Amino acid sequence: MTAELAIVEQDGRRSLPLDLPPLVLDLTRAWLWSYGANTREAYERAIRRWLAFCAETGLDPLQARKAHGDVFARWFVENAARPPRPKSVAQLLSAVSSWYDYLAGEELVEANRLKNTRRPKIPRKHSETMVLTRTEAHAMVRAADGYRVADRGGNAELVRLRAAGLIRLLFQVGVRISEAIDADVADLGFARGYRTLTITYKGGTKTLVRKLPAETTFVLDAYLAYRAERDGVELQGLKGPLFATGTGRRWSRSKAYELVRRIAKLAGVESKVTPHMARRTYASLAEEAGVPMRTIQLDLGHEDVSAREMYTAGRDRLEKDASQIVASMIE
Repeated sequence: MTAELAIVEQDGRRSLPLDLPPLVLDLTRAWLWSYGANTREAYERAIRRWLAFCAETGLDPLQARKAHGDVFARWFVENAARPPRPKSVAQLLSAVSSWYDYLAGEELVEANRLKNTRRPKIPRKHSETMVLTRTEAHAMVRAADGYRVADRGGNAELVRLRAAGLIRLLFQVGVRISEAIDADVADLGFARGYRTLTITYKGGTKTLVRKLPAETTFVLDAYLAYRAERDGVELQGLKGPLFATGTGRRWSRSKAYELVRRIAKLAGVESKVTPHMARRTYASLAEEAGVPMRTIQLDLGHEDVSAREMYTAGRDRLEKDASQIVASMIE
């Protein structure tokens, strides 16, 4: 392998190294595409780092063993721009190990010899993501309402309404940023008198219907009505992504992530705020309000909630949804 990885732009993203053997390259692509978009993106970054290590050390990746994985972990820590968190190192090694599991399953390597690579110990309940206080979450909502930045078309009101809608959806409903960005206008609906949003997650394999609080609904309706008027269509005829650019295309995850950080700065929140922090803040505020933890887990679609619980909770699922409680706390 060469000392430098070939970088080719494809739809704004870097390609895999072109000097991989064709069969390895094909299997690597198949491995990546077996995951959802977010996991795929993270795993691609991980495998590029691993192949960079192999190139720098002259290691044939198909001959790698446990000891190479141990050295790779140290190489990653020492070459990072800033000291990586233990969880980041563990996730990196898990991704590379997953790649070897896939290659072993296709009999391209004899076995995954990196499976037992030493990884940082992380307590089961450990989380490096902080939460905002009720006051800080309220400040985020207010800052979004006052956000004044025009898009390329000079439309500041459209940008403001989009920001206010996204921030409320993140903090008042607790959705993942990818779930918000991937949602379409058609995913909004009604059920038993409640305004709802059908969320698709886990790479498109699962859906969850969430109740939207009145505050979130009001802003989203205003945003969509503004878009419909601008496009010269009836509100009922508006189609496409729920959050769109000025030209109607789906808003990018990176732009939405950047918006959250800008709103946090305007709100005077000193912590480095991420979209996932909004999700954890939702759970924290719901717990503070006395919502049962199982209800919160159902709201967030956590994996540790069994399919049986999801089904049996279905009859009064929307009534128990804590989104309106959380929205009332931070409006």
